[in-house]
Amino acid sequence: MKSKVLTCLVLIFTLTAFSQSNNSNAYTKGTIKSNFSFQALKAYQESAVFKVKDYYGYLELYAHENTTEALQNQLKSTIQNLFDNSNPLVVDFTTAENNAIPLHQLLTKIKRKNYTFALSEIENSIVGADFWTTKYNLEINEGNQRCSIEVFSKVIFKPVEKQFGTVSKEVWTLFLGNME
Repeated sequence: MKSKVLTCLVLIFTLTAFSQSNNSNAYTKGTIKSNFSFQALKAYQESAVFKVKDYYGYLELYAHENTTEALQNQLKSTIQNLFDNSNPLVVDFTTAENNAIPLHQLLTKIKRKNYTFALSEIENSIVGADFWTTKYNLEINEGNQRCSIEVFSKVIFKPVEKQFGTVSKEVWTLFLGNME
């Protein structure tokens, strides 16, 4: 009788231990804070600032009046690859309301308009398990017109499965998310 009770207790303990370890792995696999130190996270946030700057650099090239159609198509693809989804919402800086519109609409509006951009007062803050928000002031110039707006850009940081030849590896990757 004692051996049956002991066997039962060991079985229950083992099942409990495995179920708890599985739950903790599910939690730690997908969260930023559990996978990276504070210093590493700061480095990724700095890298995210460069991704935001790249976005506006590509927009500037795309909007230039002398950009060829072939280069505009390549820039459009490059810009879309910066984002986590294929149709993100971005700030429509072409109107006074600065509403969020789909990226493809913004690209249509700024084509050959010679916009230039400058970013300042850039700040990052941790918000969620797989993203943070980058806040910055965006100065927009079109010819003699100049305006400045405050933008909040979601930066998504998540693991992505990548192929390296025959080897598959999980790599944490930065993407831009919706902007407002």
